[in-house]
Amino acid sequence: MEKNINIRALYKEDEALILKWKENKNLRNLIGTIFPINELEHQKWFENKMLDKNGRIFIIEENYQNPIGLIGFNQIDWINRNAELFIFIGNKQYRGKGIGEQATNIILDFAKENLNLVMIYLKVFSFNDSAIKMYEKIGFNIDGKLRKSKYFKGNYYDTIYMSKILDEDII
Repeated sequence: MEKNINIRALYKEDEALILKWKENKNLRNLIGTIFPINELEHQKWFENKMLDKNGRIFIIEENYQNPIGLIGFNQIDWINRNAELFIFIGNKQYRGKGIGEQATNIILDFAKENLNLVMIYLKVFSFNDSAIKMYEKIGFNIDGKLRKSKYFKGNYYDTIYMSKILDEDII
């Protein structure tokens, strides 16, 4: 059952909530942040992201009122028409419910229709099987990997690189 999911601009009021999400060790492992984050470090990151001309962050909301995660672009390349996608569901009760897929489809449509981007790429760790399956389901292809580039819970894992051409149909 699909939920009523939307994305909206990032507001200054979102700063404390995002820091709270990033205090979760399991989430930090999924997004590649090793160390706990202090308030000053987070504030500087937040300010830089809000002013970044080559990146954009959006809040994922349920029912236009309940913030549950972040999605956006790093490294928008305006000349070559591509960008790096990132997403995380900060509110753990919403993970594994298809919200990431819905939000990703919304942002991909936005990238194609409003930003005129052609290709979106992302990085995901090989232990994150559910994310890899979700990306493949919506048309991302595995392009390559950096072998044993992520140390996690006593083991080394690959960083998987995936991409999607926005005007290709899902096969």
